[in-house]
Amino acid sequence: MITYKKYLPLLIGLSLTPTAFAHDTPPENITRTSLIYDRHAEQLGYHGTSMGQFGTSVHDRPRSQPLAPNIVTGTRFNEQYINRQIALWSLRQINSSMPLIDDAWSNQVINDMTAQMNALVRTQSLIATPIINDSSINAFAVPGGVIGMNTGTILSAGGLDEVASVIAHEIAHLSQRHYEHNQENSKKLIALQIGGLLAALAASSVSGDVAAAAMIGSQTATAETAASHSREHEREADRMGQQILVQAGYDAAAMPRFFERLYKQVSLTTAKNAFVPSFIQSHPFTAERLSESMSRAKGYPVPSMVAREQQTRLFDKLTWRLRYLTKQSGLDELTIHAKRSDGARLALIMYLADNARTDEALRLFANASFDPSDPLVCLTHAHVLTKMNDHAQAVSVLSSCQAIYPERRDLRLHLADAYVSTGETAKALALLNPLTERTPHDRQAWQRVQHAYEKSRMDKSIATIHALHARSQVELWGGKYDGALQSNAQATKVAKAHYPNLLPMLEQSKVMMVQARDYKP
Repeated sequence: MITYKKYLPLLIGLSLTPTAFAHDTPPENITRTSLIYDRHAEQLGYHGTSMGQFGTSVHDRPRSQPLAPNIVTGTRFNEQYINRQIALWSLRQINSSMPLIDDAWSNQVINDMTAQMNALVRTQSLIATPIINDSSINAFAVPGGVIGMNTGTILSAGGLDEVASVIAHEIAHLSQRHYEHNQENSKKLIALQIGGLLAALAASSVSGDVAAAAMIGSQTATAETAASHSREHEREADRMGQQILVQAGYDAAAMPRFFERLYKQVSLTTAKNAFVPSFIQSHPFTAERLSESMSRAKGYPVPSMVAREQQTRLFDKLTWRLRYLTKQSGLDELTIHAKRSDGARLALIMYLADNARTDEALRLFANASFDPSDPLVCLTHAHVLTKMNDHAQAVSVLSSCQAIYPERRDLRLHLADAYVSTGETAKALALLNPLTERTPHDRQAWQRVQHAYEKSRMDKSIATIHALHARSQVELWGGKYDGALQSNAQATKVAKAHYPNLLPMLEQSKVMMVQARDYKP
């Protein structure tokens, strides 16, 4: 059973320092006073030589350029650091307590959409975009760069542009720094959004009237102890959200369409005295907002027919894949819709492969006119081949697709799996290491790194050290701090005996784990 009470005091007690600048513009300088955080900044997601998050880094400056003390920019870095710490802490709670969709392709779709819109208005990159396996409509944002969404939000939407409208609204809250404008309110908002999710999950594990009572009780408690975004903040997020939608190539009218769905749900749940989703509690909805967003949408251009068709096809694939992964669609429904939907057909192929009907799956795949370069087509084909234990052919399919899209995380993860199955662990690690270096909190990548080292034919001691190190990272980002420290201690013991040159890496990881364990927002 998932319990949430232990997290609510921490969520209620979040401390967000009001920032000293009006928008989330990156500081032009990073002073020596701010470098007190540099020791562990890279493990926490900051990369000193990267561009785009904070502008020019200290390490990129010409040696002749002095680093004069600058209290303002030092304070700004401090505030960004604090927000990022809160976001990473929140991510660990989410990973440890919420049922997540770990499908790499689905996560890639939502992450790509979110990153594209985030880049239009914010200079700070995102940390994570988790998808929670929950049928209720909900989405949340945490200052520092975590934007989460329930599967219910995606499956309740009428199109990809409506999903994008929810994401754009959350990005607008971050961009306009609504969480930082009122320190006390920001604590309660994050408590309501994340704590509300944990509360709903806890209640869902209880049967009958007890579950309903728990949900209603949780709703009442959080409503009394947590605030919502102000109406003006909501209207501002609506306005900016629609601008973001248009710039990203979506229909601005998607926002009022989704609002209308929410409005109907609120009316229905209110009439039944039922639980109102946390999204509604933390984002107060009014008929006035619906009317205003509808009026604004009329002044924006409509996306091209080509763009709309592309969005429709992607949404078709996303929804049917999620419906299968969340067990909302079975064989009969998939078979019926597969006649006219590529998304349903691909989900049906996956179903057949997962149920030991690989010959049928392969025939259905061969008879369909799929684009062989489509990432989901490649992944589905490779999935069938893997179920048939034809790992060499799976490598061939995935490597061809990955050559077209070398930047895609989902293809890297699955191709790494295929390489491990063929015994080519060095090739797998070559794909995975850039992911863990770029995104140290990527648990799925770390899990595969651990598996690759465990299957590796390299020197046993060094493989053991790296496998244990990877396992410690999996446990760390899953909020299992004691397990992470234990794995790190085991790796350190082997390193002392055989590879002392690896001790600094392990010691640095240990310090990071202790800090994460002891961190209280």
